[in-house]
Amino acid sequence: MKHTFSILLAFCLVLSSCAGLKNVLPIPTDLESALALKEVLNSSTFKAIKTLNDMKNGSDALPKEIQPVLAALKTVGYGDKVEGITKSIQKASAVAAAESELIMKDAIKQLTFKDAAKVVVTGGDAATTVLKQAMYKSVLNRYSEKIDLELEKSEVNKYWPIAAGAVNIFAKEKVDKKASDFLAKRAVDGLFLTVGAKEKDTRASYKKMGSKVVNKVFDYYKDKKINSKGKIVKS
Repeated sequence: MKHTFSILLAFCLVLSSCAGLKNVLPIPTDLESALALKEVLNSSTFKAIKTLNDMKNGSDALPKEIQPVLAALKTVGYGDKVEGITKSIQKASAVAAAESELIMKDAIKQLTFKDAAKVVVTGGDAATTVLKQAMYKSVLNRYSEKIDLELEKSEVNKYWPIAAGAVNIFAKEKVDKKASDFLAKRAVDGLFLTVGAKEKDTRASYKKMGSKVVNKVFDYYKDKKINSKGKIVKS
């Protein structure tokens, strides 16, 4: 009887250990949480760029804020140049847009998360917010460089400061004196905004990504929240 009891006790201990092990194994590491977030960002970036490219066509590719600049060129006597400048700007913007995915993927690779788990739990566009805070200037500079290289092939940089100066005399929101900076800011702001929206969508259907690390991380944290003390707890 004593021997039987010992066997049962040992069996229970084994089951208990297994149960405990099951509870420990699914907990994602910091690295896994960071990798999952980067996968979500990469997926969101791809979707965002596709959406933006589908929306932009011809003159729609230009930011609305450019119209006062073009109007100013006509006012100061460069009306005959406007069509050529517009086409040059469209071409430069298209070149930068074509490399958007590469630029953003490079930015995501360089991104580090101080507390990836909390970014997962925060939800919404939390990962995009971290990316924007960390990499905005870097992405902006690369966009501006790409656009500037194309604009150098045209007369845009010659006439833009004249038009920008005329607009800035009366405008509440000042126009950048450098065309590439102006265009890059509008493009990058729109890109991050769209990536954030796509992140929200991706989080809602993360299973569709078919990624083991994403499933592991988001499955584990889906019933978690951050309490008033900043700790991750069950909802």
